[in-house]
Amino acid sequence: MTSTPPYHHLLSEYERRALEEIQAWRNPPQTWFSSVQAKASETWNGVTELVHKVPGVEWTMENVVTGLLELTNEITQDSVWTDAVIKDFRSHGHSFNDLAEVRSLDLEQVDLVLAGLDKKYVGLATVEGAATGLAGAAGIVPDLVALVSINLRAAGEYAAYCGFDTTRSEERLFAMELLDTVAQPTTNRKKVTIAPVVRTASKVARKTGSQVLEQVGIGNAFEAVARRLGISLTEKKLAQIVPVTGAFIGGGLNYLYTTNVCQTAHFLYRERFIHAKYSAL
Repeated sequence: MTSTPPYHHLLSEYERRALEEIQAWRNPPQTWFSSVQAKASETWNGVTELVHKVPGVEWTMENVVTGLLELTNEITQDSVWTDAVIKDFRSHGHSFNDLAEVRSLDLEQVDLVLAGLDKKYVGLATVEGAATGLAGAAGIVPDLVALVSINLRAAGEYAAYCGFDTTRSEERLFAMELLDTVAQPTTNRKKVTIAPVVRTASKVARKTGSQVLEQVGIGNAFEAVARRLGISLTEKKLAQIVPVTGAFIGGGLNYLYTTNVCQTAHFLYRERFIHAKYSAL
């Protein structure tokens, strides 16, 4: 949503500021630090090319991808229990029985309940990465599968707190695409949009049964995204152990990746909350 939405006059002052913050996040100013980040990304891209020369890398990538494909066939997002989310809202004085009722609130009230969610998942991913890291190269496959699982749950919890049903296939696909976008070497935030999931949700709302999955191709999309995500994360993880003179390679992949996933989820799901709340009015 790069232009002023038609429901702009209905927004609270807090929600207007939130949309402005989202646009600012998508269009960060060019600073000395951002230039350094861009240079680091270029260096990283060069290092990941060398990763493929590491013995056993193709086996590692294939096993990570296989693990992610199995993960997407499980009910990872179902572990974000709707009842627990509703109970949390009730503890903050909001009485309702369905996630969709969250949209009766102002975004400011939702943000108060959401506060601190990122710290929980960043902590989990960091501890998990440290534990599997002790196993060396052998720990890469379980580490990355666990990392994606943790981040899928994080995205799913952000979604649930913003009133979205994470048991729906299009919501799981959106969460996986979010993880994949963050994993890419250079993420253009201007391209990070809610439009695809909004279009998909509209199609699903008009159809029922297995024909839905065939029509919108969610199953095939899941496989493609999981494969791309698995390869990208494997390259990043292995790049940390490739000795390259002058290359600046950070060691805390799990910390950095989960931090960025939570930040992206924070902006995108809140943007979707505002869109869903007012678009039907």
